[in-house]
Amino acid sequence: MRTACTAALIAPVSKAGAVGPGSQLGKVEVDGFLSGTTVVTAKLALSGTLRTRSYILSLMKKPPSALRELKKDTTRRALVRAANRRFHSQGFAASTIDDICADAGVSRRTFFRYFATKEDLAFPHRAERFERFVELLEVAPRDESPLASLRRIAQLFAQEYSANREQLIAQQRLIARTSSLIAREHDIDHDWENAMATVFARRLGGGTDNALRARMLAGAAIGVIRATMRYWFETDGRADLGVLGNQALDALRDEFVARNQPKPAYSATKALARAPVED
Repeated sequence: MRTACTAALIAPVSKAGAVGPGSQLGKVEVDGFLSGTTVVTAKLALSGTLRTRSYILSLMKKPPSALRELKKDTTRRALVRAANRRFHSQGFAASTIDDICADAGVSRRTFFRYFATKEDLAFPHRAERFERFVELLEVAPRDESPLASLRRIAQLFAQEYSANREQLIAQQRLIARTSSLIAREHDIDHDWENAMATVFARRLGGGTDNALRARMLAGAAIGVIRATMRYWFETDGRADLGVLGNQALDALRDEFVARNQPKPAYSATKALARAPVED
């Protein structure tokens, strides 16, 4: 393997060879790995002579191996699959961590490297979805209204959820009959609500009124999202989730945003102009 490298060079060993005058070499390259160290060759063109110096670099930190990452992903997926089989065949409460580990072929110690609790197995993508949601909110255009941002982001999530409809419906049925998972789901909703309130408050500007408005909007939004998802789950995901999301946000806009807009001053002239003309 040969990669450009800059580092402290140790233990030089020189050897020379002919090279044409005017050659321009000065790149430090990695030639290979040797017992946890890296062999580096520096080529220098000096007075028509090519000098090649070999150095040994102690590796401060090896980059993560693609194979290691693949193994971690495989282990995590195996745990989720084993847990799902247990949860849906014998119930969440009756499924133990030891049973799940045995099915996945890993130790309890390995299990806790991937999941803090058994409940986390029922929400395997919680962290990734939350982080992506917050990131999408934070990078939204500054002139985009909070509801417009939610509408755009909701369409992205609707596509993802629709593509994994059967898995998500089965997950929701498990949650609905397990009190500890219902409580965990409420915690997740609370995290999303707080994230929205924080981003909306920054978007709306400072001040007590805007902070309160941001919290109210976030609370209303998470309620609308939860109601929409509940309806979608109860109807086995037959409805178009993207359409449902738009309808729900339209209702939120009409009931929340419109009511909080300043009302125009009454104008007798405009009222008369709108009045029907009688023959």
